[in-house]
Amino acid sequence: MQKGDRLIVVGCSGAGGPAAMRAKKLMPEVDVTVIRKEKEFIVR
Repeated sequence: MQKGDRLIVVGCSGAGGPAAMRAKKLMPEVDVTVIRKEKEFIVR
């Protein structure tokens, strides 16, 4: 991906959260947005 590109992750409870963190670590120039619906977020 190139600078200025965006990655949108829908859902955070399963693999979405770790995928978003890994994507940001591997591609720091990409904007990562996480969309989640949970009212209470459970941290594992």
